[in-house]
Amino acid sequence: MTAHLLAISLGPVQGFIGSARRTRDLWFGSYLLSEVSKATAKAVHDVAHAHGGDLIFPAPIHPGDLTPDSPLNVANIILAELRDADPATVAQSAKEAARSHWRQVADVVYHDHRGVIHREIWADQVNDVIEFYAAWAPLDDDYPAARRHVMRLLGGRKNCRDFLPAKGRAGVPKSSLDGLRESVLKDPKKELWPRHHRCRLRLREGEQLDVIGLIKRTAEGHWPYPCVARVAADPWLRGLVAACGENVLEPLRSACQALGEAVVHRLDTSAERGYPHYAAFPYEAAALFRSRHHELWEELREEGESAEASRQKFRDLEAALGELRLRASALGMPREPNPYVAVLVADGDRVGETLSHLGSAGDHRRFSRQLSRFAVEASKIVHAQRGVLVYSGGDDVLAFVPVDTCLACARELREKFAELTAPWTDKTRKGLTLSVGLAISNFLENVENLLDCGRAAEEHAKQPRQSDGHQEPRDSLAVHLLKRGSGPVELRANWAKNWWEGMDQELQALAEWINDRTLSGRVAYDLYKVAEIYDAWPTRTATDAIQRDTLSVIRGKPPPGESRIKEVAEFIRERVKDAASLRRLVEELLIARQLAADHAYMVPVRQASHQPGEVLA
Repeated sequence: MTAHLLAISLGPVQGFIGSARRTRDLWFGSYLLSEVSKATAKAVHDVAHAHGGDLIFPAPIHPGDLTPDSPLNVANIILAELRDADPATVAQSAKEAARSHWRQVADVVYHDHRGVIHREIWADQVNDVIEFYAAWAPLDDDYPAARRHVMRLLGGRKNCRDFLPAKGRAGVPKSSLDGLRESVLKDPKKELWPRHHRCRLRLREGEQLDVIGLIKRTAEGHWPYPCVARVAADPWLRGLVAACGENVLEPLRSACQALGEAVVHRLDTSAERGYPHYAAFPYEAAALFRSRHHELWEELREEGESAEASRQKFRDLEAALGELRLRASALGMPREPNPYVAVLVADGDRVGETLSHLGSAGDHRRFSRQLSRFAVEASKIVHAQRGVLVYSGGDDVLAFVPVDTCLACARELREKFAELTAPWTDKTRKGLTLSVGLAISNFLENVENLLDCGRAAEEHAKQPRQSDGHQEPRDSLAVHLLKRGSGPVELRANWAKNWWEGMDQELQALAEWINDRTLSGRVAYDLYKVAEIYDAWPTRTATDAIQRDTLSVIRGKPPPGESRIKEVAEFIRERVKDAASLRRLVEELLIARQLAADHAYMVPVRQASHQPGEVLA
């Protein structure tokens, strides 16, 4: 029998990953798509392996990697080498495996929530969710040509997608997540919902969920996912623990425990699949922000307790939080956590070019295994930097990271990717690299907006703009700061060959100078006015004058504390040459000021992921 390459694509990516209102929706959608892809890959592997073929992508390292709930993340594209197996039969087995896994998850959710679900609408939607496309082509000695051929066929098959008859229902509201499908939820104003469903779904006023949204929100058997508020609050909590010990948080932990799991979710802190780095305060962080307490109060009242019991629990919470605020103030820390969080989006550069030069299925399989190793290491790095991983598959990473560790996390991911792909660097003109986008924004922003900001930063890292000057495409870090009430600040720079020379190190140094009061956090606005004065000056005559004026402004706003003005002066002489370079320094200062807002526990840029806190030489 002729050997074949089989390519499979699964979806919907937008339905599973792109549409989300809560971090739980986002994470579980990514997780569920990976698990469906994993079940599909296992079906292909079992048939292909029995007939002398094997998977190419993903390429599992261990036999258990394709079992449900294993640490391996599987992308929605599957590629396999078939020797004596019929590709149509293998594709049909894979399709059945994908739909079977989806139905297993869906059936559990329906059983648990059938009291609030429109059965007919659910039945219309549940069998029309999984998008499965397959293509195959003969495999001869020219593997690169065969791979290009089968991927073109797969792309054509996806463009000729199946359009089933619409089953819309008049008068039924659409899903709030993407507006594509009708809501499967009954109207709570017309039918009485059981109380535990209200708490479990955590619906906003007027929010509606289709079959995918409901499953992402409520699927059983999986640990609670940390909210972005918990990530944003982490530096503040670490500062308190570092100064006073973990017992300082005990009254707040007790108050959260008293509110109950339905009101304040407790996070899994086990080492295997949980979040051990959040063990000091293993709860959602809404309790730390007074602006969010009204949500907790509403959910507590939904539990049906007496008004007096609810008020007492809130008095205990307010007392515990008040004591923490006083402790923080006495330590010189803000009285409340900084509400900003970093969205990290990373993507490998020139991966497609590398694939086009791989000469055999074996070479491709070895490359795939290294990408799988990077996905595992990326998870370790994100956790070591106190973040939470949404997705890591192949060369793609999506995570939420505290502002004070985001630069270190980006740098470590870039270096780990370069290390693991080093054997393939000669396959491309400039080697395999990683572009990383960081978007720093208020956690109160809609999750979809946060994602859009992160992706925009990643696109900026991939491709420089005219305002960036003479920078090379790819192999870059882009940092976007988006503050409410002001325009965005967007910086980009190619990764420096040496870690101590990059933009990430400059931002860290500026933040540390602001923290130790060498620089005023407000000096940026005065320097912007200086830059305007020198806009029309030629560089050859402006350099000395603009450097003198810059240092004069900095010295004119000396904050109280120990000064390292000589270091600052040397930095200015190296960096500021004209109005454009001063304006870039202003933008760096604005970002550094936000980094410095989490000054309680600043993290060095160069830090080992396997030993948190250790600084490498």
